[in-house]
Amino acid sequence: MAEIALSGALALVDRLVLAYPHVTHDVEGVKKVLDTMKGYLKDTEGREDTEGLKDRVEKVRNLAYETEDAIEEYMFQVPEHFHPNQVRKIFHNVAHPVKNFIPGSQLSSSMRDIKAKLKDINDLDTLRILSSNLPSSSMAGEIPSEAYPYPSIEPLVGIERRGEELVRLILNNEPRDVVISVLGGAGSGKTTLLYEVYQMVKVTFECHAWVPVSRSCEGMLDRIWEALELPAYQGGDRRRRLHAHLQQKRYILVLDGIWSEDEWKCIRNVLPRDNQGSRTIISTRKRNIASCCATSHHFIYNLNLNPLTNKEASDLFLKKAFRSGKSLESCADWSEKIVKRCEGLPQAIVAIGNILSNKPKTVMEFKKVHDNLEFEPGSLEYIRKFSQSYYHLSPNLKSCFMYFCNFPEDYSVTRGRLIRLWIAEGFIEKIRGQTLEQVADDYLDELVQMSLVQVSRWDCEGRVRSCRVSNLVRGFILSKSEKENFVTVITTPQANWSEKHRRLSLHICTTNILQGKDFSYVRTFSMFGGDKSFELLVKGVFRNFRLLRVLDLENAVLLVFPQQVVTLNLLRYLSLRNTKIDSLPKSIKKLQNLMVLDLRQTSVLELPMGILEIPKLLYLLVDGRGRNNAIAGVEVPQGIGCLKWLQKLSLVKANNKKGSIVEELGNLIELRKLGITELKNKDGRDFCASIEKMEHLSSLYVESANEFLDLKYVKKPPQMINSLFLGGRLDNIPEWILSLNGLFKLELRWSQLAKSPLEVLWALPSLKVLHLHDAYSGEEFKFGAEWFLELRILVIEQCRWLKCVVIPERAMPKLQKLTIRYCNNLTMVRMAISTLTRIEETIVPQHLLNFLD
Repeated sequence: MAEIALSGALALVDRLVLAYPHVTHDVEGVKKVLDTMKGYLKDTEGREDTEGLKDRVEKVRNLAYETEDAIEEYMFQVPEHFHPNQVRKIFHNVAHPVKNFIPGSQLSSSMRDIKAKLKDINDLDTLRILSSNLPSSSMAGEIPSEAYPYPSIEPLVGIERRGEELVRLILNNEPRDVVISVLGGAGSGKTTLLYEVYQMVKVTFECHAWVPVSRSCEGMLDRIWEALELPAYQGGDRRRRLHAHLQQKRYILVLDGIWSEDEWKCIRNVLPRDNQGSRTIISTRKRNIASCCATSHHFIYNLNLNPLTNKEASDLFLKKAFRSGKSLESCADWSEKIVKRCEGLPQAIVAIGNILSNKPKTVMEFKKVHDNLEFEPGSLEYIRKFSQSYYHLSPNLKSCFMYFCNFPEDYSVTRGRLIRLWIAEGFIEKIRGQTLEQVADDYLDELVQMSLVQVSRWDCEGRVRSCRVSNLVRGFILSKSEKENFVTVITTPQANWSEKHRRLSLHICTTNILQGKDFSYVRTFSMFGGDKSFELLVKGVFRNFRLLRVLDLENAVLLVFPQQVVTLNLLRYLSLRNTKIDSLPKSIKKLQNLMVLDLRQTSVLELPMGILEIPKLLYLLVDGRGRNNAIAGVEVPQGIGCLKWLQKLSLVKANNKKGSIVEELGNLIELRKLGITELKNKDGRDFCASIEKMEHLSSLYVESANEFLDLKYVKKPPQMINSLFLGGRLDNIPEWILSLNGLFKLELRWSQLAKSPLEVLWALPSLKVLHLHDAYSGEEFKFGAEWFLELRILVIEQCRWLKCVVIPERAMPKLQKLTIRYCNNLTMVRMAISTLTRIEETIVPQHLLNFLD
C-alpha cells in the first residue's frame, strides 16, 4: 500500500510541475526522493509486518499523503492559474506571478520540510541491506511443497460432480495429444480437484508427473525432472533429454499454478507432439493464460462456472465444523450465514469449518467467526493464497482493485460507473494512442482474467456490463484498505473517526454521523443509502470538503443542487444521478477540473451557460426526465462545440431557444458516444455532416421531433459505430448503415417502414442484437435461410399491422433469445421445431406457434 500512496503522490507532482513551472525546484527534489523510495519499496507488499520495515513503510506512506495534501492545498488556493484560455493565463501570470503568492511560499516550505523528513528515513544503504535480508514475498518466492495437495483421507464433497467433465476430457478416445486448462479463482478448489482427478486417471498412462509450477524456467525444468524420477541431472541439454524421454510415451503431465505466458512457453517446446494420446493439464487463475495455451486440441474447464451447490457447500461445512456432520439446532442459522458468505468456495468453507471444529459450539462463537469474515478474514489460508494474486498487480491495478471496497457487500457496480470513478481518482495511467477509458477497460479485463473480480452481467459485445468482488475478497481488501487509510467504510453510528480519512464511503441510512466532523483531508465521498437528514446537513458537510476530487451522491435524498459544491474547485467527478434536483447554478463553471458530470434520472431539463467553461469535461451524462419519468433530452446552450475533449454526450436536444446545435457538434471530434433527441427533418444534412467528423464514435442515439428522420446524407460514416438507435419515421433504412461491419446492436423505434427492414439488414456481419419496435407497417416478417448469422437477441414488438412471422430452420443459427409481443394483429409464428428447441429463452404467444415441416 505504500507503493500505491507513492504512485498517487508522484502523479500529482507531475501534474503540478506541468501547470506551475515556477515552483518546480523544491517539488522536483521531493519527486526525486519519492521515486527512489518507490523503487526500494516495490517488493515490500506482503512483508510490511517484518520487523524494521513496518515503521519505515508507514512513514513513507504518510509522507506521500502529506505531499498530496500540500500540493492540493496549493492548487485549491490558486485555482485561477488553471485558465483554460492560454492567452488569459499568460496575462494573469504576468500580473500575478505564482512565486509572489503566499500559497506559493507555503508550498515551497512544505516541500522542503517533506524532503528533510524523507531523507531522515531514507538511508538508502540501510534500506538496501534491510530489503535484501527480508524473506521473499509471496509474489517472487517459491511456494513451499506442503502448500500442495496430498491424498485425501476422506471423499471430497462435490468431487464426483465437479470432476466428471474433467475425467471425461482426459479419458476420451482422442488419439492426439490434448492440452486442458483448468481455470479457477483462489479458493475455487481447482488444485485439490485436479489432484484427486489426477490420482484417479494416472494409472491409465505410461508416464505421469504432477509439477507445481516454479517462477523460473530452470526451476520448472528441475521440478519436471524430479517428478518424472529421472536419474540425477549430470549436465547437457536438459530440454532435449526431457523431450526424448517423453517422445515414445503416452503421458499425463499436470502443471499446477501457471501465472504467465513465459512459464507456459518455457515448457511448451519440451513437450513432444507425436499424437500418442498424451494429456497436458495446466491450472491457472488467469483467463488469458488458459486461452494462450490453445492448440487445435485444447479445452478450457472453467471451475468458476461450476461452484459447489448450496447443499454441497453446507454438507462440506458441517462435515468440517461438527464431528457428527450435523449442526446443533442453536447454531443452524449462523452456520447457514457462514456458508452463504463463502459463496461456494471449498477452501474457504474447509478453513472456516476447521476453525470452528475447535471452538465451543455456541451462537456467540459462530456469530463472532461470521462477523470476522466481513472485516478480518486475513487469518484464513484461503485469503493467504488469494493474496498471491493481489501481489502480482501493478500499483495502478492495486488501486483499482482496492476501490471495490467502496461499494457495499453484494453490490454489482456497472462497468461505466466504475471506470469513470477510476479515471477521476487518477488510477488510470496515460498510454499513447489510447483513451483513459480504453486503458481502464484493459485494467478491468485483467482483474477479471485473474479471477479477482466476478462478472455479474456481460453485454452482447462480450464486455463486462456489471461486476463485483466476492464477500471474502471484499473482506480482505476492506481490512487492508482501512488499515492503510485507502478507503474508510462507515457502516455504524459508532464507527471510529480519524482526522485524516482520504476516502469516505457511507453505508448507513442515517447521516447524523457526519455532523461536526472534519473533512479537510477527504478526497472522495460516496454514499449508499441515506435519509432526509442529509438534505439538512448538506450546507455544513460540503463546506468542509476542501480538497474533494470525487463526490458520488447517486440515489441521495436531494431536492436541490447543493450550492456549496461549486466551491470544491478540485472536483473531478460529480454524480447526482437519481436525485430530485431540477437545475444547475450558473456558478457550475467554477468546477474547472471537472471531468465527469452525471445528471441522469434527474429533472434537470436545461444546462446553464457556465457548463461551456469547464474545459476538462470528458463525460456529460444527462437525460432530462420529464413528466411520468419519460426521457426527453436536455437543452444545452449554443457553443457546446467548445468542449473539445468531450467523449460522451448524451442525451441532449438538437435545438434550444436560440436554434440548432447540430452543426457545431461537428467540433466534438473526440466523441465516443452521442445521444440526441428532437432532431428536426431540416437538421438532417447538418447532422450527417457533423457525425462524419467523429471518427471515434462508437455509440449513436438519434430521436426525431415527431418528424421523419433524414439521415441519407452520410457518405463516410464512422466505422467504429457498434451501437445504433434510430427513433422516428423512416422512408428507408439509410444505406450507410449497411457499411457498418462492426455494428453489433441496432434498435429501430417508430420507424413504420413500408418495406421489411429484414431484407436490408440480414447481411450485417457483426449484428448480435436487433430490436424492432413499431418499425414496420407490413403484414409479414419472413426470414431467409442463413440470414443474420451472428444474431443472439431478436425483439419484435408493437408492430401493429404484423400478422405473420416466418423463421426457417437455418435462419439466425446463433439466436439465444426471441421476443415477439404486443403485436395485436399477429395470427401466426411459423418456425422449425429445431429452431425453437435451440433458443434458450422464448417470449412468444404459445397459441400462435406453428411449426414448419
